[in-house]
Amino acid sequence: MHTYQPMSGLHDPVIVDIQAPNLADVSLTVYCVPGPDLSPQEASVLCQHVGTLFTNQGAEVRTVTSSRALQADDLGSALDARDAEEDPAPTTDLVLELRGRRLNESNDPLMWALCYASFTLVPAVSEFTFAQDAVVRDGSGFLLATDTVQGRIVRQFGGSVWVGNRILDRLFREDADEVTGDAAKNDLSDDLYRQLSQLVYNAKVQWQVLQEASPSDAAEEASWR
Repeated sequence: MHTYQPMSGLHDPVIVDIQAPNLADVSLTVYCVPGPDLSPQEASVLCQHVGTLFTNQGAEVRTVTSSRALQADDLGSALDARDAEEDPAPTTDLVLELRGRRLNESNDPLMWALCYASFTLVPAVSEFTFAQDAVVRDGSGFLLATDTVQGRIVRQFGGSVWVGNRILDRLFREDADEVTGDAAKNDLSDDLYRQLSQLVYNAKVQWQVLQEASPSDAAEEASWR
């Protein structure tokens, strides 16, 4: 049985509604980076889920899973067909880069030995803490927002633990308070998706402000001073 415990950042206040069209008319590239603690398969699944999250918020989403640095080809940059002398224009408005890390892990061999010796009546407990780094840039690579959230996953293995919590879930706990099944994964996903949605929305607002404050506007304002 797995238990999820939010730590830094995962329970920060969020004002955006993840069901609302917060990113309508925005093209977004979700870039998931495999590493020592995140396999390519896990990175691909993460990209798919996060991509669906932002597609549901109205964004045009493209996902990229790669351990190398993000290249212009990944973003779909191309020359304007009407004027080949113009600089390449990114075809994505925002880029969300995600990297997962394990911070530490605890796994007592003695507890596992007692667990197996007692036919799982004595539960074994292991845990690890993790961090999820998120960076949002515009299509040119300009940094707009960054955040790191942390949490803990506790695994309790044993028949007595599972049976006891299963009975409590069925008879006494509300659906939102259940701890067996996919409860830990669902709770973690809910918290992470809310924080990512707020981060990307904040980056979108900053990007739009920067778009409005174009160099030509700044020059015109200076001429009036």
